[in-house]
Amino acid sequence: KPKKGKKADMVDALLEQESRRKKDLELKKTQEGAEASKRKELKAMSVDELKKALSKQGLEAAGKKDDMVETLYQVQLLEEALAARKSDLRALPIDVLKKQLAGRGLAAGKKEDMIDAWLAHEAKLVEAAKGYETKIEEVLAKMKAELEAKTANDLKDMCADKNLKLGIGKDGRIETLLEDARANGEVYRAIAALARRARAEELLAMEQGEVLRLCEEAQADPLVKEVLVERLLAHE
Repeated sequence: KPKKGKKADMVDALLEQESRRKKDLELKKTQEGAEASKRKELKAMSVDELKKALSKQGLEAAGKKDDMVETLYQVQLLEEALAARKSDLRALPIDVLKKQLAGRGLAAGKKEDMIDAWLAHEAKLVEAAKGYETKIEEVLAKMKAELEAKTANDLKDMCADKNLKLGIGKDGRIETLLEDARANGEVYRAIAALARRARAEELLAMEQGEVLRLCEEAQADPLVKEVLVERLLAHE
């Protein structure tokens, strides 16, 4: 069999690429058609029907019709994604499922119970991620407010100290400093400090016996020498 030349290989690669592109376009058109069909079905429902459907999902049955349609559409997408995920998990051998759950600190049991536990665990992680993103936005908003209180020259000096682009306007410099705060970890350190402060307040509000129990569970020695020294110095 004669070897293909570089030109032939290139032609084959281009043909394969074009084939993939056409398949992707066809898939995209199919998905867009399905989405349009679902939205059309929801838009054909009366306002009362939409409200009943929202109430059935435990959602607020109020607002404009288009908003209710979009909410129900997003719910349908989530339900379809959940059903597909459940189907994937059901296809796993039970031994693999048990091993995966053990790695996540979840107990083994009947297959359906393990699948439900896995999905609940994933949902919890998603909510935690959303909560963390909210905290990031809160910290950035606070930083932005502090930066907006500064003069354009102050912001210029801050950018210069960090070797950042100086820009020509106050808004641009603020955005540059906020981007840098994200990139260098300042935002995440601020979130960690807030979480640590909140946890400290929570622990201080507990009874001493409860705190000692937590120390035992964590195998943390509450009688650390450095802490004892600090307390003795403060007393003296």
